[in-house]
Amino acid sequence: MQMLENQIVQKSSDKTQTGTSAETNQESAGRVYFDSVQALADFESETTIKSQEISDPRISKCLQNAEVLSKHGEYHLALNLLRQACNLNSKHPATLSMLSRNLEKIGKHDEALVALNAWNKVDYGFESLAFLAHALYRMGRDQQALEKYFEALSVLTEEDDQLFEVYKNIGNIYVRQGDFDGAEEYYNKAYTINTTSDVLLVNFGTLEVQRGDFDKSLYCFRKAVEINPDNDKAWVGLAMVHQQFGDTELAWANIEAALDINKKNRTAVHLAANWGLRDRQLHKAIEALQEYLSNVEQDEDMSLVLINLLCTAGQMDQAMLEIERVLLWNPDHTEVRNLKKKITPTVKAA
Repeated sequence: MQMLENQIVQKSSDKTQTGTSAETNQESAGRVYFDSVQALADFESETTIKSQEISDPRISKCLQNAEVLSKHGEYHLALNLLRQACNLNSKHPATLSMLSRNLEKIGKHDEALVALNAWNKVDYGFESLAFLAHALYRMGRDQQALEKYFEALSVLTEEDDQLFEVYKNIGNIYVRQGDFDGAEEYYNKAYTINTTSDVLLVNFGTLEVQRGDFDKSLYCFRKAVEINPDNDKAWVGLAMVHQQFGDTELAWANIEAALDINKKNRTAVHLAANWGLRDRQLHKAIEALQEYLSNVEQDEDMSLVLINLLCTAGQMDQAMLEIERVLLWNPDHTEVRNLKKKITPTVKAA
C-alpha cells in the first residue's frame, strides 16, 4: 500500500476533514420501459454498436435493438433478439458477449459461462478472457477466476478498459485467501490506473482492517466517503473502525448513514443487531432488521435474529408474525417450530 501511504503522510492534515466534492461513477438509469415497442423506436439515438462494424445487417439490427432493451431492463426481450442473431451466426463475438451479459442479468450464470466460453473460442484475447474471469469471480469461483485473470494478463498487448477491474478483483481474491501482500500489490496496480475510485479505497480500507492497521483503514474509508458520500460500504467501514477506537456514538452514526443509503446492506444490519443488543438500543436493531427483510426476498438467518430481538423486547405478536414468515419458506425448521410452541401460549394470554 505504498502509494496510499505516501498520501497519508502528505495529507495527514486532511484526516478530519469531510469531503466537499463528490464524484459518482453511476451510470444514468435512463427511462424505464414497459413498452418494448417504444424502446425499439429509440434505438437510433441510444445504441453504441455501429452498423458498419457488422457485415450482416440483420445481425446489426438485432444487436442494436437488444442493446436498447437491455439498457432499460428488458433482458428477456433482448435475449429473444440475441438468439435470433445467434441463429444467423453462432460464432459472432459481439453477439456472444452481449448474450452472456443478459443471461447473467436474469440469473442464468451457467448459460452465461457457455456463451463466454464460446466467445473465447472464436475471439481469444484479453477482453474475452477478462469477461470470463469476471463471471467466475461473481459466481464465487475464485481459483478459476484467478487463473483466467492471469491468462488474460498474459495475452495483454495494450492498455484496456477492463484492466482496472482485473487488478482490483485479483486483489479481492487474494484478500479472501489471506494473501494480504498479494492483495496490496494488485490494489496498487489498480490504483495507478484510477486514483479516485471509492470502491478501490474501500477495498484498501478492508485490507488494512484485516491487517489490524486501523489508522490506515480510517484514512481509506474517509477518502472513499469524500469521493462518493453514497458509498454505503465506506460508511460501514468507518463504523467498524470507530467502534474499534471506542467511539460508539460515532460508530452508530456511521451505521445509520449506511442504512439510509442502502437498507439492504447486510453487514450494516448485522452490526446494528449486535450493537443494539449490546447497547440496549433494541428499537434501532429491530427497525434495521425489519427494513432489511422487507427489501429482500428471503434471509432466514436474519429472520431468526429478528425473532430473538423481538422476543427480548417482549414484542411477542411481532415475533410470531416473523416465525410464521420463516415457516412459510421453511416448514420443516425444527428450531423455529419449537420456538412457536413456546411463545404461542404467551401470545394467546396477551
